[in-house]
Amino acid sequence: MNKFWHHLAALFAIFTFSNIAAANEPPPAVPYPKVTVYEAAKIITMEPGFPEARYVATADGIVLGMGKTLDDLNAWTEGRDVTVDRQFAKNILMPGFVEPHIHPMQTIMMLPIPFISPESWDLPGKSYPAVRGKGDYERRLRAVLAKSTDELFITWGHHKLFHGDMDRALLDRIAPDRAVVIWQRSFHEIIVNTPALKLLGIGTKDAFAEAFSKPGIDPSHADYDSGIIHETALFNGIEKLRPYLFSPAKVQQGLTDMRQMMLENGVTTSADLAFGGFGGPEMESQLFKSLYDQPTMPSRILAIPVAPLITGDPNAWLADMKAKYDSDKFFFSNRVKLFADGAFFAQYMQMNPPGYSDGHQGKWLTEPDELLKQTERFWDAGWNLHTHVNGDKGLDVVLDITEKLPVKNGQDIVMEHLGYSTEAQNRRIGDMGLYVSAQPNYIRILGDTYAKTGMGPDRAAQMSRLGSLERKGVPLGLHSDFNMAPINPLYLAWVASNRITLDGNAKAPAERLTLDKALRAITIEAAQVIGLDAMVGSIATGKKADFTVLDRDPYEGGAAKLQDVQVQGVVFEGRWFPAR
Repeated sequence: MNKFWHHLAALFAIFTFSNIAAANEPPPAVPYPKVTVYEAAKIITMEPGFPEARYVATADGIVLGMGKTLDDLNAWTEGRDVTVDRQFAKNILMPGFVEPHIHPMQTIMMLPIPFISPESWDLPGKSYPAVRGKGDYERRLRAVLAKSTDELFITWGHHKLFHGDMDRALLDRIAPDRAVVIWQRSFHEIIVNTPALKLLGIGTKDAFAEAFSKPGIDPSHADYDSGIIHETALFNGIEKLRPYLFSPAKVQQGLTDMRQMMLENGVTTSADLAFGGFGGPEMESQLFKSLYDQPTMPSRILAIPVAPLITGDPNAWLADMKAKYDSDKFFFSNRVKLFADGAFFAQYMQMNPPGYSDGHQGKWLTEPDELLKQTERFWDAGWNLHTHVNGDKGLDVVLDITEKLPVKNGQDIVMEHLGYSTEAQNRRIGDMGLYVSAQPNYIRILGDTYAKTGMGPDRAAQMSRLGSLERKGVPLGLHSDFNMAPINPLYLAWVASNRITLDGNAKAPAERLTLDKALRAITIEAAQVIGLDAMVGSIATGKKADFTVLDRDPYEGGAAKLQDVQVQGVVFEGRWFPAR
């Protein structure tokens, strides 16, 4: 009994001492001691369960919570150093826009060179008017060339259905004494005149043939007589152009202009869908980190490499790249870019019967047998697949390959571009649970002209058949693939929800996206197709504090008025960056 009382006394003493010690301990530190609360006229969250708010609390770059009143946020403001920022009290906040398919190296190349294209362009620090007709194209080319002192003059935007045919002989007539390269509107083709061939060291037929006799290049994709280099031969052509495209001054200008273009259009997250394809993984990683890892860069980017660059074990390659280069704003994941058929803007996509009205044939970027091998290799390694596909024949190949893959959990398959698909194919896409990252600008730029040449009125009207995908519940992102379209998500949403051509014609109204789906396709669903929807794409507790600041509510104006909505700037990870 004495032992019992002795133990009880000891326990009482320990309990009493513990309570005294606890009473003397300081209270636990409050998490997120400094909080910024942004007020807006309306916060559109893109979260179905909490679609709107007036106030959003942020700290350390993330969202803490949202509410209709300041008092709603007491859980995150009491006992803290709180700043209530009311500069957006008359503005609308949306999630930072997501651009799920761009090519920064292509953007850097293109922004410093003059555009002569069928549509007008407003770019940082410069504007280019629309040019149509053979005579007007040649006059503009001569005028712009006369102002240039470049040893090799390069321009972008020619399309034969708007500007007439172009080849080496015609370009020699226009510029017999200047080295000139014309980049076709698709980016997949260049036209080189005789002085340029000599300057680039491929001025003889033998030298030209040697330059393009490489594994993976279809010999018909590089023609000395016409001076046309395209599709599988293009990157070898770019290699010849590298000293003229990537001078230090042009790279710096391109980087600066790209940052500004994304800021002015509200883009806070993007994905590079051809990483490594222009300069190799190491060079491109170092270049992009020099831009994205700066505190002045209000954006982040996911690097998605092209399949042929990844040699050996894909997961070992990924681990090595992540260890060397991953950061908060430039990073990798197990996603890869594959290529099926050719460019839509050049009518190189592979089309099922009846094919093209003029009888020409589409082209493969990757032959179907090789595409199957590449697909199986990365799928077996556990990777997510993003496949460039434009025509319905190309899509049949991709869907047939996809159906052969063993079922796995947690892997996504994304159809990139999807220029022309049939209703039956869209049903397959929905039934198979695939995603789509679509290029809606095809219908805007090409809807009228492809009706006259190549596709016919019915197929041309139904390019970018996105309303069908919405009705089937397919997750859908809209992308620019700059410079196939401007890096301007609101423009892409306007095109997809209105389907108005350059000549003002409405095409296949049943294939319009609803306004809500179009806005989801530049926010939460665009994030979903690149696997980042847990981090960005909506305004929700725990996600990045990325907001695009608008001058008006896009829902109030409706789809027809989306182009009137102006981006004022972005809040990126809680920091304000004005657009201008």
